[in-house]
Amino acid sequence: MGTDPGPLIASGRAADVYDQGDDMVLRRYKGDFNCELEARAMRWVRTNGVAVPLVHDAEGRDLVMERISGPTLLEDLEKRPWKVVAHAKLLASLQEQLNALEAPEWFPEHPGVPSGDWALHLDLHPMNVMLGDKGPVIIDWSNFGRGRASFDAALTMVVMSTFVTRGVRDRVARRLMVSAFIRSRGRSFVRESLYDACRFRLQDRNITDTERVRVERMLGQ
Repeated sequence: MGTDPGPLIASGRAADVYDQGDDMVLRRYKGDFNCELEARAMRWVRTNGVAVPLVHDAEGRDLVMERISGPTLLEDLEKRPWKVVAHAKLLASLQEQLNALEAPEWFPEHPGVPSGDWALHLDLHPMNVMLGDKGPVIIDWSNFGRGRASFDAALTMVVMSTFVTRGVRDRVARRLMVSAFIRSRGRSFVRESLYDACRFRLQDRNITDTERVRVERMLGQ
């Protein structure tokens, strides 16, 4: 897609995001990755009513899509911590909307994810929801798949519970966020797949050492 990706505007563990102009961004993966299936999934869930960025092009490790103007859910919480419960409910609602969709056969089944028929994001947390001008939008679909809906909820809970925070205020906010999310999705529903979600999280190559220790504690190891 050309040699000049444009100005770097964000960098994550797995990919960098560049400004392409004309309200478009380029998401470029840092390692070998073919994002064409990810683009197909984004188009499918968008067609089925889930708010995701409009995909313009996909080739190899490059994905060009619309630029969403606005903060992530986490960035907004840092500025407006009193929104923590509302944002937890929003996150749960977005995930529930996705998990209600019966996944097509071409959605992949991942090792460690309990079998099921439902569309899963498998990395939904406050950094992967953006508060755009037209409403919340779910980003980063590189891990999508099919499986048991409660697994997606449990994995979100594990990721949020073990995320490294900077101070007392952030730790309190995290506990409130996790608690409100669990209440919204249903405590027994989340617990149904908690063990599987912890084991799956430990296999993530992007997990930090601190996060790994915290997940292992959740497992009682």
